[in-house]
Amino acid sequence: MSHVTFHSTIKQTTREEKITTAKVEKFSEEVTAILRKEAAAKMKKLMYVFIRVDQKKPGLFTYEIDDSRDKISEGAGKMIRTAFDETFAKPAVG
Repeated sequence: MSHVTFHSTIKQTTREEKITTAKVEKFSEEVTAILRKEAAAKMKKLMYVFIRVDQKKPGLFTYEIDDSRDKISEGAGKMIRTAFDETFAKPAVG
């Protein structure tokens, strides 16, 4: 189950779209791993936490966490922030 949705109104070339898709998939995998650890710590099977990634302009991404149903810990929030920064702040190589 993906916890991450991606939204963009930016027109991208096929190459840019592939790079962005790869970044979103990488971030989604990292978020899933973080939330699995968080669920295990809370003795739950699944965390109902969703993250929306928005592309504001080429190279500028933001995210918003919706943890209204299952609150995440401050540590998990920081890990998600770090994963986001590492994934979307670095320029793409390719």
